[in-house]
Amino acid sequence: MRDIVEKLVALQGIDNEARSFQADRDGLRQSVGRLKDILTLARKGLDDKKEKLADATKWYREKDLELRGDQEKVSKARSKLQAVTKNKEYMAMQKEIEILNRSNATKQEEILKLLQATEEYKLSIATEQEKSAALEADVASEEGRNATRIGELDARIDSITANRKDIAASLKRPLLDQYDQIREKRAGLAIVPVRAGACSGCNFSVPPQQVVMLQRLDQLETLQRCRNCSRFLYWEPPKAEAAAEG
Repeated sequence: MRDIVEKLVALQGIDNEARSFQADRDGLRQSVGRLKDILTLARKGLDDKKEKLADATKWYREKDLELRGDQEKVSKARSKLQAVTKNKEYMAMQKEIEILNRSNATKQEEILKLLQATEEYKLSIATEQEKSAALEADVASEEGRNATRIGELDARIDSITANRKDIAASLKRPLLDQYDQIREKRAGLAIVPVRAGACSGCNFSVPPQQVVMLQRLDQLETLQRCRNCSRFLYWEPPKAEAAAEG
């Protein structure tokens, strides 16, 4: 039984180490991922503003063209007005010119607002482009810094996985399945030491007679499990006792 317990403890140590490396690697990838998400949002915002600028520019040109046409109408109407001799016709044309002038004044205001809007969009787009460029540089820098470390972690994880396969191959399949099921359900910990008379996985008290059995590892016939969390248990001597034995 000692050999089985020692292999399970070694397997747990490998799994703990692999989980730590995987967490570090995933954290680095997530860091880059968050920056990329921010960059994507920035680019979308920039595209939206460019679209609005294009719309404002289009409306500005249309309104400006309309204004030029109406101004030409006013000019022609004034030319005709000089040749009118009848009072009634003169008054009608004068009224038409006033209506055109009021319409043109309104269009001039709209054009000025559109012109102001386009200038504001241009300034805003220039600012957003600078921010996007800075974010792109940050993403590239973060990827560059993390690439080497992620490669190192991947290599370490691959090495650990190979070691795990060697140990796992020496254990019976039903026991290995049990170990993996417990590890999956219990925060990655399938076998834990007994400390201060309690399971170190859940702090549930371990009966004294079970502690004695764990201490007599060579005499154990079956693996011992916590009555509360069902993790496998093993005896870990207190530090002072272990130091004295060393």
